Amino acid sequence: MTDPVRAAREQLIRVGLTGNYQANDVPDLIVRSWRRSISSAAESAAPQRFREVDTDTLLGRAAVPVLDRWQHQLADTGTTLFLSDRGGSIVDRRASDSSERRRLDNLHAAEGFDYSEDSIGTNALGTSMVEKRPVFVKGSQHYSDALAANACAAAPIYTPAGLVVGSIALGGPVEAANPIMLSLAREISQQIAERLRASARPQDLALAMSFMRFTSSQRPTIVLDHESVLANTPGLPYVSVASHVMLWEVLNSHNWQSSATLRRELEGTHLEITARRVADGNRGHFVVHFAEIATSGPRQELAPQLQAQRLDSEPALMTPRDAVAVVDGPVGSGRSTAVDELRAEWGRTRPLETFVPSAEGIPWNSVESLLEAGSDVLLRRIESLADDELLSLREVVSRHGARRSVSPAAGVLFLTTHASGSSASMSSYIEELGVQRKTAALSDTPERIPGLVTRILNDLDPHSRHSISPAALQSLVQWNWPGNVSELVQTLTQLLGSVSASLIERKHLPKHLQQAPPRRHLSLIESAERDAIIRAMEAAGGNKSEAAELLGIGRTTLYRRLRQLGLDAGEGSI
Repeated sequence: MTDPVRAAREQLIRVGLTGNYQANDVPDLIVRSWRRSISSAAESAAPQRFREVDTDTLLGRAAVPVLDRWQHQLADTGTTLFLSDRGGSIVDRRASDSSERRRLDNLHAAEGFDYSEDSIGTNALGTSMVEKRPVFVKGSQHYSDALAANACAAAPIYTPAGLVVGSIALGGPVEAANPIMLSLAREISQQIAERLRASARPQDLALAMSFMRFTSSQRPTIVLDHESVLANTPGLPYVSVASHVMLWEVLNSHNWQSSATLRRELEGTHLEITARRVADGNRGHFVVHFAEIATSGPRQELAPQLQAQRLDSEPALMTPRDAVAVVDGPVGSGRSTAVDELRAEWGRTRPLETFVPSAEGIPWNSVESLLEAGSDVLLRRIESLADDELLSLREVVSRHGARRSVSPAAGVLFLTTHASGSSASMSSYIEELGVQRKTAALSDTPERIPGLVTRILNDLDPHSRHSISPAALQSLVQWNWPGNVSELVQTLTQLLGSVSASLIERKHLPKHLQQAPPRRHLSLIESAERDAIIRAMEAAGGNKSEAAELLGIGRTTLYRRLRQLGLDAGEGSI
């Protein structure tokens, strides 16, 4: 016998999103979800995406006692409880018996598997979060054929600020479907939300109050503190882990005593922020409004601008007939990356040949031959050239400039240098040539670090097997990076090779990064206190209660000082 619901779904897949389609006896909510599933190319088989999950979160701590109680009450009903995080991954499952657990394991309906609507299509856990309402999905209403034997009712879970943080579901075989499952899911969701409200920190409530006060307008707005960020709908494209950490550094570097409002263009973007600080006792948070600066060039996407800041302090001033381009900055500050950006901006697609000064010298004849053949050439670290090599460089540049003036098809010579660390003759020559791009030490531009981390991880891990937690990213921002970008690349490379978990957390970082002091200037007393706390924590093997006893202070006081002095190893995220 033909299943009319499955036939309706297959018809929608055949006609596509723009085709003429009308489903009878299928709820509008399900049809909307099917359309989104087709649009996102969701899997029609059992879930395959898996990641390790962390149950020690605010959501997990609030939900576990509620799940324990309901698991006992539903013990003989054949019903399974599922808890998902806001990304759609199942983080807790409470099955009624071993046979049901085996059945669910075969469907990959277990901890760690991704049940977001984008991944697996229409299902109660994921769809309830997209629709932001309780939903009941039965049998063939599921987008995935693998789930067609199930019925599941789910409801989203909300934070005190009204944000969806996860979902709770009751599921079982389709023949056991009962409308009361939807009421139970709604009730369990409300109980978890109530526990979230009861456990909310005062600063979370203050953040929520500011969010409700300042985000009613249509302009992009976010409200943030060190651990949390809330955004209205227009502000969502500006929110990511990288942008949160970068903005936090920018806002904390401003002198709020001299000016109550910060208005600043974000370097390398077409964005301007207007920010104000909202005092909350000894703590505070910020309200940030975004505006796009009108430019004559093409409009760029906004989120990547916040996630990956450009390395330069001023735009490149190049024309198609330039023969030489100079990038100036400290060693390891990303000068080669800046060259790549310049080539991309200038539309250079020819090969790039790289030479570095050595004891054998630079093969100048080869450099000229490559340039004449149309290849671009990069000479790195020319600040180390000897005077006789500098003379050869001058001659090559002079001949190449004359050649390119009549033959634009010739290549471009790119030079990286550190003018302030060069000899007087080299500095003079660099000034004569002119500098197209400047790079800065990471210690002077910490706001670049989140974007650089995103870019480096994308290069090292193109399949996105790893991500970095907000707390770990904050520790990377706090470190001074004496080796600049080179040290950052080396650190991330080592982490990817040594951390098996998909999420790189602060606990995975080398100890010197975990204990990196805040970038704000510490007083002598604060520095001494910080050193004493580090020694006590090491002596206590990381046990905070024992460390507090060794220091002669209360545990609550220790928690507060750990956070204030940048030693809190907690992830601090829902």
